[in-house]
Amino acid sequence: MRVLMLSWEYPPHLVGGLGRHVENLSKHLASQGEDVVVMTFTDGSSPKRELVDGVRIIRVNPYCLRYPDFITWVQGLNMLMVEAASQAPDFDIIHAHDWLSAYAGIALKHMARKPLIATIHATEMGRRGSLHNDSERHIHEVEWWLGFEAWRIICCSRYMSREIASDLGCPPSKITIIPNGFDPSFRSDAGAEGQDPAPRAANGSGTFLFVGRLVHEKGPHLIVRAAGILKERGIRFDMVGEGAMKPFLEDMVKKSGLRENVRLLGHVSEMDLHRLYSSCFACVFPSLYEPFGIVALEAMSAGVPAIVSKTGGLDEIVEDGINGVEFTPGSAESLAKAILRLIDEPALYQKIVQNGKASLERYSWPMVAEQTRAIYSSVMDEYDRGRWKPSLQRRRSCR
Repeated sequence: MRVLMLSWEYPPHLVGGLGRHVENLSKHLASQGEDVVVMTFTDGSSPKRELVDGVRIIRVNPYCLRYPDFITWVQGLNMLMVEAASQAPDFDIIHAHDWLSAYAGIALKHMARKPLIATIHATEMGRRGSLHNDSERHIHEVEWWLGFEAWRIICCSRYMSREIASDLGCPPSKITIIPNGFDPSFRSDAGAEGQDPAPRAANGSGTFLFVGRLVHEKGPHLIVRAAGILKERGIRFDMVGEGAMKPFLEDMVKKSGLRENVRLLGHVSEMDLHRLYSSCFACVFPSLYEPFGIVALEAMSAGVPAIVSKTGGLDEIVEDGINGVEFTPGSAESLAKAILRLIDEPALYQKIVQNGKASLERYSWPMVAEQTRAIYSSVMDEYDRGRWKPSLQRRRSCR
């Protein structure tokens, strides 16, 4: 089957987790025999066409024009995707990821009369809580449009399934839940680069690590507040990531007198990230909104506990006191208590580390690819038997 995958981000041009998702899904689909072409973005620093892990990648550069805002930039990117798709090999099915590739996906669906699959990773309503301006309302409406036009919708958690059904008005029967996969190659050897978990649990030493975008929905401000509550205990936090909240957080740390307790590290290399995971005491993910939460799996793979807010996909990955620790979303006080609980209970620490590693077995990229292929096959069967597929006679009459 020939699959045209549309994504605004893809390695090496990454913004969040969506690009990694598309990369892993595409290469595992290719390893299972599918012919996958990924249409994506380049800023001119990466090849426009290349073959990587059996996946053909076509990149377009929207910087040839000046765009007044992000939405207009996305529309320019999508126009170039449509243009480039005319030069790509014929495809059987289109798979678009989020509203950022919706325009191209919908246009190509009708131009080629081929079925469209949509993976919705998050929604604007979920991210913002409500819609505050015309830009947010436009994105929300494009998400609705993508959900309406898609033959099937894929999402990563029960939480997202409910959100898509309620916020975008999609019939539940149209939505399929396929959890994100976890790449085992991410795992690092904690014994080689960091401390052994047993001594860390025994003496409560080490740093608590946050990895994620510095935006309100990820809750980084809660870590700074918790650091203030725990200041007398000498607990330290490292925060990895970039985002719009960084200046606010830097000011917050300075005014709270927490420069010795909180470090904002910005973007770090893959090697440094592995080292930080391996050497920390535990990871903290205080998201206010989280469709899935791949970072919790990264922590588990590094052999350290994940402390997460009880919300969204994180609540489906982590079971409190079993393979992680949960706390009340939005509460710095509850987060501080969860941190002290983990420090003060070494037996709980060891239990969570062991169960966390066992939990990874449920999140396999080959399994994700197989389930995605099953959706493709089901849709293609309906497409072949339905009336929407152009007949040979109609194709000839259009020539």
